[in-house]
Amino acid sequence: MPPAPDQPPPPAAPAAHSAAPGPPRRRYLWLGLFMAAAILASLKIGEHYPFSNFPMYGNPNPQPVDYYFLTDASGNPLPSVDLLGDTAPKIKKRLNTELNAWGDANNMRVKSKIPADVRNRIAQGVLDSFVVQSRQRGTPLPAKVQLWRGEIHTGDDGYHETFMKEAEN
Repeated sequence: MPPAPDQPPPPAAPAAHSAAPGPPRRRYLWLGLFMAAAILASLKIGEHYPFSNFPMYGNPNPQPVDYYFLTDASGNPLPSVDLLGDTAPKIKKRLNTELNAWGDANNMRVKSKIPADVRNRIAQGVLDSFVVQSRQRGTPLPAKVQLWRGEIHTGDDGYHETFMKEAEN
């Protein structure tokens, strides 16, 4: 049935296949110009923050950096993630949490001033908790386990590492 003379014709059906419009070419032009400017700026600026590859290593802390790890009775490092489910930084965090709790309770915020006998007792408690944790996970630690602290020192002649036994069972 043809449309009435006073009505407009019906809209045309959409094409079966229409291509979606692509991104404007200007966007690519601006992106290219920005990338070129960034590359030229990086080459001109060189090795300066924040354009440095490793800015955190440019000025190392002169204080020793410490880390903690577990060993068997022979001193062989143990895979803490496999046995405990915790990484070496978590070992340090757990020990520091206990030391800080004792320091807060005894009005002593500097860990280096905690008496050696108290520090040894706290470290032993943390090591014992790791032994229990590994048993609960079904991945028991060896019969004899040691908790060690490693320290990395900087000096005029480079870096040095020292080790101190904190606790053993």
